[in-house]
Amino acid sequence: MRRETQVELIRELLDHHAAGTTQLADDMLVLPAEVYTSESHWQAEREVLFRRRPVVACLAGAVASAGDYVSLTAGGVPVVVVRGDDGELRGFRNVCRHRASSVVSGCGSGASSLRCPFHAWTYRLDGSLLARPQAGEGFTGTDESELGLAPVPVGEACGVVFVRPEGDDLVDATGLVGDASHDLDDFAVGDYVPFDWWESSWPCNWKLLVDTFLESYHVFSLHRTTVGRYYLSQPMTYKGYGPNLRFQTCQKSILELAEAPEKEWDLLSRATVEYLISPNTILSHSVDHFAVYQFLPTAVDHTEVTMTLYTPEPVTARTRPHYERTLELHQKVGAGEDFPQAVKIQQSLSSGLISETLIGRHEVALNHFHHALDQLLNGKN
Repeated sequence: MRRETQVELIRELLDHHAAGTTQLADDMLVLPAEVYTSESHWQAEREVLFRRRPVVACLAGAVASAGDYVSLTAGGVPVVVVRGDDGELRGFRNVCRHRASSVVSGCGSGASSLRCPFHAWTYRLDGSLLARPQAGEGFTGTDESELGLAPVPVGEACGVVFVRPEGDDLVDATGLVGDASHDLDDFAVGDYVPFDWWESSWPCNWKLLVDTFLESYHVFSLHRTTVGRYYLSQPMTYKGYGPNLRFQTCQKSILELAEAPEKEWDLLSRATVEYLISPNTILSHSVDHFAVYQFLPTAVDHTEVTMTLYTPEPVTARTRPHYERTLELHQKVGAGEDFPQAVKIQQSLSSGLISETLIGRHEVALNHFHHALDQLLNGKN
């Protein structure tokens, strides 16, 4: 992040703190319960946001070399992104052409081919069929050239890789990143490499999980025995980039900069800076890593969450214990504190007796997120 941007954000926060204020949205937002519970609303989101619109697959460092691949399921469509022997990035439906089993799971590196575990049908990195072991004459009359993995469009910009599960239109990755590109380029996001990941499942709407990231109002209360000891709840500021946004949660120590000369101001050592890449991905930067959270809904009330920890350099024996503790802290705060709240909210809203939830004017990033989703669903973005 550019120094002038850091100074601007620190000055804004210090001014708010001195005045006892925080950034405010124009209006409070009232969200009907159906936004989180309606099957028809979820079906619309699935088609518009998770199938026809590209979603983040990973950071570029996860597919940097030939044979590196990442799989995910977006809008119910299993997809895989893989770097070919020719250096090209390709996307495919992660569906074997034999019995529709998933060809690969999770992620991998240096693969020479993609092999389905069910009957060992094997595909080259360009998606073409390579082998059907022990099939004999079982598929006589089929044309092997027509049995490659079904391609899907991919794109890459500013170190972020996107995939479109449905449709043939090219992926405009630069447009999808938008004005967040300046910050992401300054961070050199594409140079970060994956260290480890954490997967979990939650019986709640995907937006409730994203919501927990987009306001710091809860930090003093929900996280009082963990990160709440070190981070401010207010003031909070954010910047919108179309449907995307940037926000930061600052450590209490940042207030010390009010007495320090501006030349000593540094935001990144005293704040977690996070980017929402619409609709469902959070890039969270803290000091020496990016945590990439992907919220992948499978039903109106069920979401798969993947968090991948990316580091600026490959982890060594010396740095491994530090990053293992970092991963554990993300799990402790997410799985132990934030996400269980989302589950409880889902239970309340699903009772049919709660008609709405309220988003305050001071929950500015959360306000932006829901307004932007509404625009996307109505074809306005």
